[in-house]
Amino acid sequence: MMLGEAPTRAPADKVARSQGRLKAEPRSCDRPSEEDYRDGSGVFQTTLGEGEGMVKSVSSSFCSRHFSPARLEHYLAECGGDLSAAMRLYEWNAELSAAFWESLSFLEVALRNAIDREMTSIHARKSRSGHWIFDDALELGRDAGGPSRHRQPYLDVSTAIRRDRSNGMPISPGQVISELPFGFWHQMVSKRQSFLWPDLAAAFPNSPRRSQALVHDPVSRLRTFRNRIGHHHRIWSIDSAGRYADLLVVAGFLDVDLRDWVESRSRIPHLIASRP
Repeated sequence: MMLGEAPTRAPADKVARSQGRLKAEPRSCDRPSEEDYRDGSGVFQTTLGEGEGMVKSVSSSFCSRHFSPARLEHYLAECGGDLSAAMRLYEWNAELSAAFWESLSFLEVALRNAIDREMTSIHARKSRSGHWIFDDALELGRDAGGPSRHRQPYLDVSTAIRRDRSNGMPISPGQVISELPFGFWHQMVSKRQSFLWPDLAAAFPNSPRRSQALVHDPVSRLRTFRNRIGHHHRIWSIDSAGRYADLLVVAGFLDVDLRDWVESRSRIPHLIASRP
């Protein structure tokens, strides 16, 4: 949960301190001074004014132990060494990441279903038996036994099948598809799979000129962005508004109604606007 807006620096801070609402804040994550503590407990106290957010206690030792100085140094640098503001930025970053993860999950499921439908149709038109995901015709890559960059789709499918078996799940197309990473679907629209186009363009009926690049480029950026979120990296230093635009563009390529639905439920614009 966010702690609210970042405190305004002097002279507002001086006024707050004179009213006893805000104590001097430690300037590093691992070397607080005695004046940073209100009672002797070793816990740094910050009390925000009513309506400014949730009151929390935070200590520099707490930060160092649980989040590490190396992780927080970027936040501290962004906030001029202000630990309280850095932690608000850290919480906001987590909230924005969660909001993106939610919207990305909607897009990812819709994307893989759209590609599955079109690949199934292509498979049927070529009078091939079985499901395309098991790729008996070796269409997922140029060389199933070649360099990893050429056979990665096969490796992804093999990993998904192995995971399903280890979990006692049935090896069905739907189950395997649900286990595939976002990177698999990125590869399906990449230049390495150009032989699937323009047939696969039908999965993106609203993409101009049936262009593979117009689909691949935003999906590629979203993949990199999604990986940052998955590893809990900071995203406040990235063009979050641009990535949100990419998300809506790809959703719109699939279905305008999908784009509108995702947009109507997204918390992302509000969070971007409320950055501390």
